[in-house]
Amino acid sequence: MSSKLVLVLAKTIQVLKNSTIYADNYFTSIQLVEFLRDKYQCRYVGTARPNRIGNPPLMSKKEMEKKSTPRGTLDYVSCNGVFAMCWKDNKQVTVLSSDAGVEPLSTAKRWNKDTRKKVEIQCPAVIKEYNGKMGGIDKSDMLTHLYKTPMKSRRWYIRLYGYIIDLCTSNSWVLYKRDAIALLEKPMPLKDFQLKISTFARTYKNRPTRMLRNTPEPFVLPRKGQRTSRPSDNLQYDYSKFHCPEFVNQRMTCKFCSTKDDIHRSRWICNVCKVALCLNDSRNCFQDFHAAPLPHWPLRPHRTQRPLHQ
Repeated sequence: MSSKLVLVLAKTIQVLKNSTIYADNYFTSIQLVEFLRDKYQCRYVGTARPNRIGNPPLMSKKEMEKKSTPRGTLDYVSCNGVFAMCWKDNKQVTVLSSDAGVEPLSTAKRWNKDTRKKVEIQCPAVIKEYNGKMGGIDKSDMLTHLYKTPMKSRRWYIRLYGYIIDLCTSNSWVLYKRDAIALLEKPMPLKDFQLKISTFARTYKNRPTRMLRNTPEPFVLPRKGQRTSRPSDNLQYDYSKFHCPEFVNQRMTCKFCSTKDDIHRSRWICNVCKVALCLNDSRNCFQDFHAAPLPHWPLRPHRTQRPLHQ
């Protein structure tokens, strides 16, 4: 079944000849690599499970995992254009390839528990090539499973729905982190990003689907000692709605200028935001409350103008 999935997706490639497919050990087998090479002239690189590579004469798993075997040790064999290799990293890594090989050898940094610092080990070219193409997939799986949505159900599509939510959230966080770094701002962690989305989804209330045009929503005055909630930024700075002051008989605390030590009360509320705002001859909090903050753009360095050559 795993090989059929690769073949179905490979047929969607416009120019399959001389292309290279990268996959993990769930899809890789020696029969798949030879079939793609002989029928489509397509190259393949992927990690493999030891029982699906055709028993080549390589070092056994016991020998690889011995403490006497240093990290970076590799053993490989090639036959009919198919390359099989086992390489010791934290654990044994088995690779099948019809594209890249061992050379040129390079180095990779790994953490050493004994010396408590990073050391360099030898790394074959096929590992560098695989990590360069599959690194994004592995990172996406890691981010998706860091804070997984707790959806337990016997119905398979419920779990799939939870995975789609986690995948969309992690992809959105990657885009947010890229834009925050471009604006010279410190991005929030993934956990805080997901909590922000959860808070917004729980507190957001949809407007009624059927509503007459220009019909104001009924406003319920808070009881004594009850605080009014501050509107979201999307509603507060939404200029498509007509923010108009409305007079009420009950005096309420201004949501803009009031502090714990200095409280100002007003009988004017915004008919959209449903909060009290000062509106008198000394303070106009209604206008300041709905003014969107300016973005903090990074300052460009000053350029001195050079004189033109005559």
